[in-house]
Amino acid sequence: MRYLPDIYLYHVAYSLILRSGASVNIDLVQKFINFYHRYENLNLKITFFLISLQILHLYWLTTDVVLQKIFGHSFFLMPKSLLPIFVVIDYIEIPALISAIIFYSYSIRTKESDAKKNYLFLGMLGVQFFHIFWITDEVVYTSLFNFSFVEIPYVLSWIAILIDYLELPVMADLFYKIIKKKRR
Repeated sequence: MRYLPDIYLYHVAYSLILRSGASVNIDLVQKFINFYHRYENLNLKITFFLISLQILHLYWLTTDVVLQKIFGHSFFLMPKSLLPIFVVIDYIEIPALISAIIFYSYSIRTKESDAKKNYLFLGMLGVQFFHIFWITDEVVYTSLFNFSFVEIPYVLSWIAILIDYLELPVMADLFYKIIKKKRR
């Protein structure tokens, strides 16, 4: 079980190399892992910053989508003209997810004591892609183009909404890890 995260990291890096059309060089993968190790603390802070931007998105999601579905009107206090900013912030979630997935994979590789918790966080981050698919279809296509690309059933749309709140425990864990590293 110890080598599963190693294999995952190598597979991700190897796949990225293949997609870029560059010749495959395992040394490049090892250089990436060494680079990541050297700047692990900085990577943690960048990951936390990127994923913490999602608090703004969760504010919009709660006040303009969730409460509107429940009560029939929006509680969003910002002008609707600012909605594209909140959509852009939500798409910052993609690099945030990639960064967090790499961080937790690396953490599993190096720290066996937190492995179960880190696997849980990896799962929470992985399901975020369903939410991104939903937000793209439900909000972006509908708001900007007045049509829905794919009709997502009502129950699945609520699941997609609730999935986004799984970022909160990840944010809390990353914040805790930053504080813990400062104490050392």
